[in-house]
Amino acid sequence: MASAQGWSRRGLAAALAPALLSGCVSRRLVSVNLLDTEPRTPPPTASLGARLETAFDEAKRMVVPVFVNGRGPFAFAVDTGANRSVVASEVAAACDLPSAGQADVHGIAGAQPANLAAVRRLAVGGVVSSNLMLPVLPRAALGADGLLGVDVMRGRRMMLGFALNRFEIGTSGLGAEIGRDSNSRIVSHVEPIQVGATYRYGQLVILDAAVGEVAVSAFLDSGSQVTVGNLALRDAVVRRRPDFGMHLAPVPLLSATGQTAMGEFALLPPLRLGGMAINQVIGVFAPLHIFDLWKLADRPAILIGIDVLRHFHDVTLDFGRRQVVFTPAPPRERPPRA
Repeated sequence: MASAQGWSRRGLAAALAPALLSGCVSRRLVSVNLLDTEPRTPPPTASLGARLETAFDEAKRMVVPVFVNGRGPFAFAVDTGANRSVVASEVAAACDLPSAGQADVHGIAGAQPANLAAVRRLAVGGVVSSNLMLPVLPRAALGADGLLGVDVMRGRRMMLGFALNRFEIGTSGLGAEIGRDSNSRIVSHVEPIQVGATYRYGQLVILDAAVGEVAVSAFLDSGSQVTVGNLALRDAVVRRRPDFGMHLAPVPLLSATGQTAMGEFALLPPLRLGGMAINQVIGVFAPLHIFDLWKLADRPAILIGIDVLRHFHDVTLDFGRRQVVFTPAPPRERPPRA
């Protein structure tokens, strides 16, 4: 959420939008040109089963309709960086959710206690999760009625369909064409890029990744408007490219829990995820508490935010197969030169 004092992890200025181009690395990589694939507003489509129409909030996160104990729908932001779903205090009150004690909620600067609410049934499309205990935070802090975290996605397949404004969630590995259907209008030369992943603390992490010459653990965080690297990554890049440190600029970060942290932003060296090269990505380096929680503070790591993800036609996370599939958006038609 934007703030007059700074930018939040979930609401940075649109000036931090990246461009995806080919990278200068030694292996053959797929080139994705973001300059030709600016997201467009598609016509409305019907919602069937677990295939849902979505919206985007001010932070450009994908927002989907969710039913809480049969009431709703409520607008929950899809957050693959959150290991637990969260419900807004206003929704908890409207649904008369019973209290279930307290638990620590981990923000960018540390952990703080939050009330828990017992949810008997959480439904998104045809997928139902039962008997959940969800942290409760103010809607103003979340920027939505709640967050849909990986606790709901675990063992399932989830597709973020940015071009068609669609969210799908279903059985892991269902169908040969992951995230694909007969209504997808994708030109034949645009092929999905499959990248292997593994689990770390319930999250999918891509290990075959690098920033410049630095190997990195890459997490997909659809709840973050900007891509964020840890200080170990910053220092490793500076060691290889001393001039890189001269271009870092300070920026404050705010989290949904109200915590603050200082970061530095800059144009990153080419980012590689498996066989895909990504260039001209503006990212932030910050000592986020989540890196400590995942025991990655001393090793280069990066959270790939919605600023990168939303420029693809779609991105599928298959938690059962431990696989991520990126489908590049087809290039826009250029006007003829005069």
